[in-house]
Amino acid sequence: MSPSPVSPRACWLNTPLVDEVSLAPSAPEDARPWWRQAAEWGWFTLALPVAWGGRGGDRADLWALAERLGQAGRPAGAVVPALFEALVVHHYFGRADAPEDVRLALLNGEALAAVATSEPEIGANPKHLATRAVRAGGGWQLSGLKAPVTHGLEASIFLVLAITGEQDGRRRFSVFAVSRSAKGVSIEPLSGPMAGHARVRFDAVEVPSSALIGPEGGALDALARPFRLQEQAVLLAYALGLAERLGDIFASQPGVEPARVGAAMAQVTALGAILAHLAQSDAVDGRFEAALTGALEQLEAAQRLLLPELKGVAAAREPAAALQQMAFFLLRAKPRAHDRLGRSLIRQNQHTGSVNP
Repeated sequence: MSPSPVSPRACWLNTPLVDEVSLAPSAPEDARPWWRQAAEWGWFTLALPVAWGGRGGDRADLWALAERLGQAGRPAGAVVPALFEALVVHHYFGRADAPEDVRLALLNGEALAAVATSEPEIGANPKHLATRAVRAGGGWQLSGLKAPVTHGLEASIFLVLAITGEQDGRRRFSVFAVSRSAKGVSIEPLSGPMAGHARVRFDAVEVPSSALIGPEGGALDALARPFRLQEQAVLLAYALGLAERLGDIFASQPGVEPARVGAAMAQVTALGAILAHLAQSDAVDGRFEAALTGALEQLEAAQRLLLPELKGVAAAREPAAALQQMAFFLLRAKPRAHDRLGRSLIRQNQHTGSVNP
């Protein structure tokens, strides 16, 4: 399939490399698994170093791809899983210590990796996670229960966050790439709101030392937390593209008032400016998270102003539904983001002293 670029002049997030990959087709071309098709589109190589079979891009390229997919009106169900997997490849396998055989299988679409962090009734709060890995012979023995695991029903590799020690009273976490076929791994589908996700049990699974990804004991800050923030950012970039498409549809309606279009698109413009700034940032740290919190506010305002204006407009139906889906998922995290940001600022103020007027 040849590349299908959206005009880069219309994009807040634009990189030369994104012109080299293909946008997903507007309708499925065949019945092959989506990750094999995404591998052919070039998505998994986009943000991976050239030395490991990639195109030499970084997360900014993934964001640019996500924005273009939104602008092109590609439905969330068709592209978000593949964007998520492209981020997994970039974040966990764009490293020298990642298993080379697994990386190659992912790039070729022969394998699918699932991030296994959350646990039942706990979520991803590190204070309460219980999955643990202990040294056994020359490797590790892993035990615990993870759920919900996105893509867990199809995945061939699980990226498992597990406790591997304690230091100064704090739990230390590591990430392991665990094969679906390993003895002691069992998978069952979830039902209800979590239908399509999996519950994955690891019962004394023997894991080789080569399965460790990232620093032993340092995965929470080096891998797990930055991945959560980058996941939000790539979905925000897709939502940005959707909002831009909806803005164009709004502006094309007969008799529309320019002030109403401008009020809605001012929020979209602010969202694009925040993401464009973050795309140039090297660190995924507290300031990055603070800016993302602001971006969530802009997304909420944009959808509040855009969607009521486009009720009953046929051309807006699918991108509006996709934007609502992204907003629902992302805005659930806003109260927690506010809490983390507030706690960070309070700690900073306590450390540096109060600011007097």
